[in-house]
Amino acid sequence: MKICLNCGHLFRREDWQCPKCGHLPEMHDGYPFFAPQLVDAYGGFEAQFFHRLARMEKGHFWFESRNRVVIWALRRYFTNARNFLEIGCGTGFVLCGIHQEFPKLLLHGSDIFVEGLMYAKKRSPEAYFLQTDAYNIPFEDEFDVIGAFDVLEHIQDDEAVLRQMYTAVRQYGGIILTVPQHPFLWSAVDEYSCHIRRYQARELKAKVEHGGFKVLRMTSFVSILLPLMIASRLKRRKPNLEFDPTSELKINSLMNRILERVLDLERWMIRLGLSFPVGGSLLLIARKVPNYGS
Repeated sequence: MKICLNCGHLFRREDWQCPKCGHLPEMHDGYPFFAPQLVDAYGGFEAQFFHRLARMEKGHFWFESRNRVVIWALRRYFTNARNFLEIGCGTGFVLCGIHQEFPKLLLHGSDIFVEGLMYAKKRSPEAYFLQTDAYNIPFEDEFDVIGAFDVLEHIQDDEAVLRQMYTAVRQYGGIILTVPQHPFLWSAVDEYSCHIRRYQARELKAKVEHGGFKVLRMTSFVSILLPLMIASRLKRRKPNLEFDPTSELKINSLMNRILERVLDLERWMIRLGLSFPVGGSLLLIARKVPNYGS
């Protein structure tokens, strides 16, 4: 069901015009704007970063490996999913990877930033996109799966967004989350990335359960490479005027292939059932179960 953000009416129809109050959100480039007042609110850094990020993602060991673990989770825990919404889809790299593996899955992507949606639309023209604030997702009981990949750490009230995800996902559907882990890894990279927090596993699990979900699986990843990540972050404790937030992503092709093989091994171990206790990132899969925790 769609939700009219003007009057709260629930409705089903192809377009977004509310049959009760007549409200129709602004349309730009073929997708609706539900939070146009926030388009310019975050300015500067993010708009410039999307262009650089879009050039780096494809082929990079970290982004490719995260895509593969997300695709594995989707296939393993939500076999019969018919539709999928990504919150904070950025440049659309994850959606593009999901489409390649699940071409029949109806994909939706949302982001607050127009710059990201422009890249996402080019990468996944078959997907449906909307500009919206994660605090006000205009759906109820609509999606089989909702994903948020390295998004929650940017949001002040992450529990409010988890509640929105709970409302938007169907009964027995679920969520797939990835977040940066371990507060001790905090560095200038997090500051320039506009992170609010790095998570502890128990913190994320508690927040997801408080939001009404039943956690099915939680594991760290980028675990075998954690010592290298610690060494890299220690060098970046203090930002400087010449700091490049994409510097961690710039590695030579040989090292990129080696690190990708290491994370292939790690993902194989996760598929066998091993849950890593530590790692640079955290994966959580949860389901919306009626009356869970009540």
